[in-house]
Amino acid sequence: MPSASWSASPKLRILAVLFFFSGLSSLVFETLFVRLLTYSFGNTAQAVSTVLAAFLGGLALGALLFGRWVDRRRPSLWIYASLELFAGVYCIFIPRLFALVTDCYVALFHRFHPSVMGLTVVRFGLSSLVIVIPTLLMGGSLPALARYVSAGRQDIGPEVNLLYARNTQGAAGGALASTFLFMPAWGVEGTLAIACGINLAIFLSIIVLVRLPSFGPNAEPTPPLPLAPPAAATVPTRMAGLLLAGSFLTGVVALGYEVLWTHILTFTIGNSVYALGVMLFALLFGLGWGAAIVSRRFSNPALSAPALATSQVLLGLAVLLTTPVWDHIPQFFNLGLLRAGILSLACLVIFRIAVVAGRRRRLSPVGVGGWLRRNEPIFETVLFCALAGGGSLLGKHDNALFMASELARFSCAFFILVGPAVLLGLSFPLLLNLYGGLGRSTGSSVGTIYASNTAGAILGSLLAGFVVLPRLGSPTSLRAAATLNVLMGGLFAFFLLPLHRQRSRVLALAVAPLVILLWIVPGGWNLHRLTVGSYVYFGAPDQSGRVLYAREDTQGGLTSVVEAGSTRTLLSNGKFQGNNAGEVPAQIRFALIPVLFTPQFRNALVIGLGTGNTLRSLARFPFERIDVAELAPTIVDAARRWFQDVNGRVLDDDPRVHLSIADGRNFLLLSRGRYDLITIEITSIWISGEADLYNKEFYQLCRAHLGERGILQQWVQIHHMSTPDLLVILNTAAQVFPFVAFFQGPEHGLLIASASPLQCDYPLIDGFDRDPRVRQELGAIGAPSLWSLLGELMLYGESLWRGLSRLSDLSGLPADFASTDYYPYLEYRTPKANVLPYDTAPLNLAFLRSLRPAQPPVDLLVYHLPSPGARNLVRGYCLEQRGNLDAALECFQRVEGPARAQAELEIRRIELQQGASAR
Repeated sequence: MPSASWSASPKLRILAVLFFFSGLSSLVFETLFVRLLTYSFGNTAQAVSTVLAAFLGGLALGALLFGRWVDRRRPSLWIYASLELFAGVYCIFIPRLFALVTDCYVALFHRFHPSVMGLTVVRFGLSSLVIVIPTLLMGGSLPALARYVSAGRQDIGPEVNLLYARNTQGAAGGALASTFLFMPAWGVEGTLAIACGINLAIFLSIIVLVRLPSFGPNAEPTPPLPLAPPAAATVPTRMAGLLLAGSFLTGVVALGYEVLWTHILTFTIGNSVYALGVMLFALLFGLGWGAAIVSRRFSNPALSAPALATSQVLLGLAVLLTTPVWDHIPQFFNLGLLRAGILSLACLVIFRIAVVAGRRRRLSPVGVGGWLRRNEPIFETVLFCALAGGGSLLGKHDNALFMASELARFSCAFFILVGPAVLLGLSFPLLLNLYGGLGRSTGSSVGTIYASNTAGAILGSLLAGFVVLPRLGSPTSLRAAATLNVLMGGLFAFFLLPLHRQRSRVLALAVAPLVILLWIVPGGWNLHRLTVGSYVYFGAPDQSGRVLYAREDTQGGLTSVVEAGSTRTLLSNGKFQGNNAGEVPAQIRFALIPVLFTPQFRNALVIGLGTGNTLRSLARFPFERIDVAELAPTIVDAARRWFQDVNGRVLDDDPRVHLSIADGRNFLLLSRGRYDLITIEITSIWISGEADLYNKEFYQLCRAHLGERGILQQWVQIHHMSTPDLLVILNTAAQVFPFVAFFQGPEHGLLIASASPLQCDYPLIDGFDRDPRVRQELGAIGAPSLWSLLGELMLYGESLWRGLSRLSDLSGLPADFASTDYYPYLEYRTPKANVLPYDTAPLNLAFLRSLRPAQPPVDLLVYHLPSPGARNLVRGYCLEQRGNLDAALECFQRVEGPARAQAELEIRRIELQQGASAR
């Protein structure tokens, strides 16, 4: 069948649709691989990069091997169909295989105790072992399909570029669908079933297609005869090495940009799972659009070389022009949610109308479809006016507000990335055209270029994340990558275009000023704008103060310290982490409350360092060893430099403290230690990856590493948290720990859990109560005694179960529902509460208070009480903490025996307070 008919053939459109869905399923598989393997290897940049390197390596190897193999076979759709089928079938077993990977990973760690580099090798090896088969099959799909559609040609035609474009656009659709639909609705197993089902559907579709006469096998000898070079080769054959090097370098730059852009967007538009999804969609959409432009506009091989050189130079300039815009993005969110959403919608509609108008100038659509296309701008304008006019009504619906927030994030990511991404998307298909024009077989050409580009992508992700970004920072890293683009554009022009010596000199003189321009144009960022975190709640936050500290890394994003007066605030990607002022009492509580129930003081684990205040408070108690797991090294550096007044240099001066820069969950997975206390303080549950510490599997991991009567303490926010989501957290913990309590301080909630009944040893706590160092901590939070903190107990025992019984009524979820690794409900649900139009904290407090027992359950919680007087003393402290001073006075007045003297001191103190209040 002559290949010339492909460009206008319905057959090509059908195959392009199938390959679109192939790209969609491949992206879904990739996201699932990364998610499941980070449960095993940790949610660190190193672990994620290792998994991605293994994934990309499999794609590259598959493209190379299958590209050469299909050239020795007759062109057939059965080859492509088989690749899709086998990939889908294999991925059905991925969850079980990944569970084995976790076991092997832990066993290898304890057997060999590898270094950081050795552990990376172990992760890469295990990742490659389990995903090599599906990635090989996925990597071979493009060469196999390209071989089929290019049969009879002596070069690679626009149909291959179109297939690549549709596949990339499908990947963009997969990023959006898996983030906003598949995972929230059906979890990992449901999403995996959908992706496998798509692969099976592609296979079944091809079974039907090959039975049609028009899809019969192409007649070509097997093995194919050597193809002669085209009569008018666009580049000399000796330039094959240059094209492969160019493909490799463009891959380096492409993944380097992806790492840099993703990193920057986390502290400009957000780092929830939804924000990361819209970022990936915007990037892949631009890449697919660029490839589609090549298939439509650069089908003439003579245009490929100049287009490649020009696109690289323009890409460098586009990155240079967009770099100063990044630090202005937070100001967009200061507009407020509704205004930002409506403005985003307007910009996207205008952009779409412009694209349609440009297409109408080139094409003259006919028929019903043509009439719709001609009038599309009118329909879109009417739709926008209706949505904008009804914005106030939509603002009353929680889901509408959430979609408006994500639309605002998407518009920011789209408009700053679309230009560079489109130019970036031109590179691969143009290189493919040039390399295919050298007379090589189609499958081998596609596979070789694809493999070299993907190999460069692996190197680019590692260099950008672990070498360039930490040393140069984001603005300079972008300039360096843009410089490389301009230089590549010059090299492509010099070697691939037939330039005379004089023109070559002109080219060199033109490139040199561009490179200089990249470095002399002002491009520094206003760090203060980047630290306000307006993307979280869509409002103009307090922008007073000065930035004392700002450091970037791939793990922590942008860590900063801002000073306003005497208050220093620690921020991570603009999100509050702690300070040396009003937040200190809450962080002290994170240490003192769980200590009430801790019977032994051998080992403790702190997950999440922050300012180090909680660690310092915990170090007041006689633990023999305190392990600290902190994900971001820049947080540790900031705590050491700027928060010694709240952490007391405990990291450096207390020999019991042992710091690990690690993911807390992975630290526990690899640990053989057992802890008497595990305390967890993360920044916010809605941040991507943080909700993993609220899943059932993590609670099971904690229970396995707690000693007899060991205690787990976990911070739980009640602000920007719906009551059903709060109950899901408690219900998940209660399915692992038979004894769960919930405490509510002035601002923050604390979950306390144990496999044993929660009880306080009166003599032990009474001794701590007399310790001067503990008294200092109590003075900082305004509590007269450790027993006062029992007054903050909201739910325990019967009151907890009454609250959990409301879960089904409030949410419609089953009574035994839990957030798990395979259905990460909280990760996808909690970001939606950030844009609710009402304050959830008062609602949650009212709900908790409606369940709180009228009298503190002293008899249930305290044992070894020496006398009834001690019981009344404890109850008095609890009632005072609740704000019931009259009842507290009555309890103190009933105290007899040895505790009478302490009770009289408390009576006088309360009477003085009441007298002062009366005055």
